[in-house]
Amino acid sequence: MAVNPGVWGIDVGQCGLKAVKLRPAEDGKVELAAFDFIEHAKILSQPEADPDEIIKAALEKFVSRNEWQKDQFVIGVPGQQTFARFCKLPPVEPKKLPDLVRFEAAQQIPFSMDEVVWDFQVFQAKDSPDVEVGIFAMRKDLIRKYLNHFQQLGVAPVAIQTIPSALYNFAKWDAQGAGDAGATVVVDVGAQNTDLIVVEADSTWYRNIPLGGNTFTEALVKAFKLSFSKAENLKRTAAESKYARQVFQAMRPVFSELVGEIQRSLGFYSSTHRDVHLKHVLACGNAFRLTGLQKYLENNLSLEGGVSSLEKFNKLVTNATANAPQFAENVLSFGPAFGLAIQGLGLSPIHANLLPPELARVAMWNRKRPWFIAAAACFAGAAAMPWLRLSLDKQALGSSFDDNLGETKKFVTQAQEYQRLFNEAQQSSGGEKNKLDKLFELQKDRSLVPLIMNLVHQALPEPDPTTLAIRTPEDFKKKIASNPKYARTNRREMLVNSLTVKFVKNIDEFQAPDAGGAAGMPTFGPQAGGMRSVGETMSDFEGGGGGRMRGPAAPIEAAVSSGGDSGAATAPGFFIQIQGRLLYGADQSQAFEYIDKVLYENFRKVFKQPGLGFYLPEEDPKNTVDKKNLRNVVPISVQSMLPASAMVAARPARPGETEQAAVALDPDPLTGEERATDWNITIGFKVKMGEAPPPADANAAAPATPKNP
Repeated sequence: MAVNPGVWGIDVGQCGLKAVKLRPAEDGKVELAAFDFIEHAKILSQPEADPDEIIKAALEKFVSRNEWQKDQFVIGVPGQQTFARFCKLPPVEPKKLPDLVRFEAAQQIPFSMDEVVWDFQVFQAKDSPDVEVGIFAMRKDLIRKYLNHFQQLGVAPVAIQTIPSALYNFAKWDAQGAGDAGATVVVDVGAQNTDLIVVEADSTWYRNIPLGGNTFTEALVKAFKLSFSKAENLKRTAAESKYARQVFQAMRPVFSELVGEIQRSLGFYSSTHRDVHLKHVLACGNAFRLTGLQKYLENNLSLEGGVSSLEKFNKLVTNATANAPQFAENVLSFGPAFGLAIQGLGLSPIHANLLPPELARVAMWNRKRPWFIAAAACFAGAAAMPWLRLSLDKQALGSSFDDNLGETKKFVTQAQEYQRLFNEAQQSSGGEKNKLDKLFELQKDRSLVPLIMNLVHQALPEPDPTTLAIRTPEDFKKKIASNPKYARTNRREMLVNSLTVKFVKNIDEFQAPDAGGAAGMPTFGPQAGGMRSVGETMSDFEGGGGGRMRGPAAPIEAAVSSGGDSGAATAPGFFIQIQGRLLYGADQSQAFEYIDKVLYENFRKVFKQPGLGFYLPEEDPKNTVDKKNLRNVVPISVQSMLPASAMVAARPARPGETEQAAVALDPDPLTGEERATDWNITIGFKVKMGEAPPPADANAAAPATPKNP
């Protein structure tokens, strides 16, 4: 017996991929044909995570271990990336309603209508003249970027829905709401955001709150000085930890803030919907596995029906799949995926669809293609049958064959015409697909420049925690006066003035600008003769403390340009240049030592991480001095380390004071310190597209992890 194809609802969240496959069943219920829960290796919002690669890995794992080729897909998009408005309309004729909604959408959506995909849903109670409409929209570029992950694997969705709307569909259809007795509040706490949905009998309302499970983790990071991954693990095992009391004490402000936002949202809703009675709260999302969260919410909201967590789906047929331990363990997080699959089955109250129209037409064409093939086969068969019949008649009747030949040719000609029309239709479909492929190609590698800028920020040394705690210039001045460690020449701060990223078609042939001293070596001021270069080894460098930047010496300028060179695009890459001031070093030797031991090593570390799509070569073939890319060549070494006071606008000289002294003594506007001890530095280096080649000596030791003094 053939198995009916099902509908997959796919929810790719911050922590993992949730998928539910449903099929229609008897008595108005549905059958759980399959499900999947794939936890990400890292939470997508972690600083070191690559969301695109993580999502790609999760989808590849999904398609590799599930039967899906004949099924349909409905995918969900996060509520914080979408736009939703609910408004009441005056009574109009049904045929005029779309035009009225289109006018209202143009007034409400804060983007050009050409930049978004939008749809609407009408809510109207029986025997009521009042019409309420929900308008949903999402930017086209975000939808196409999201769809690209699925299309690369051959998955073509039939619909796109927002996660809040999917939660409403689930709660309404599965009878999780209060029905006519009142409204149910669905609270879905995700990793980054919380979706709050009011489920009424004939309407809905929702709001996105920018607090989630990550907020609890970040509170533990701040309280216990842990890494994000360790704090996440501590949060998940808080109930069993011997430090449970301290852990929950650290998270208590987040509990209060989240409940406060929910109370404010419900208060606003009640003030605008005075005839609606909020009865109880349905808690969804794996964040409610955190001990005490549900109880804390119930104690502070004080609704008649209390707070209950999602434990089962009421209209789901009981079978072995629905009773699987993994499904029961993660049932809190399957609500959105269930609602998406319900929409794919045509059972949902909200059936708005944010799939771009051009992709919807392609999907419809693909669904109809088998019918065209069948029609062509029928025409071909119809053409062949008369010919076969005529051949038999010719044998039987002899002379009567010529009389029927003309009729047969007419049928053959007609079949050939149908075949021609079918071929034209196939070619037209292929042309539209090529256009779509070109549009998606334009989005390729668009994230490289922001990634490079983020890596440069990571390479700068982490700030001293005590410095980060300072909030006012007065406190900073007191700190400097009370502790010699915070003297300007000891502070280890880098103030970035500009960051330039230049794309070069052939980075191997690119001649980096030479702004250094003789033979490409860096110099310090007019008295730089005889000082040690950055390339010399400073084996005795030790120290503590350090800071990334207190704030830029001037507004940071990030310039991105495209290099034009005559070489073929055989080795594309980027030339990166950072200009700024260094607040460290009473003399040149100390400043050089800091750059060599901290900045250079940090840049090597972050730009040699695998999976970036580019890497930092050790050598630069165009550097005629020592062939080094990072250490001693002009593009990466300190090009000019004149005192930063030369860059400061001079105040009028006081009596008996030279103009040079006036410049050097001009105070820092934040701390009031003289800036004559600062050093101007320029760092430039090349990065090359692709993955780094393996080292020549496979047994060579890996480079040491740079220190962070």
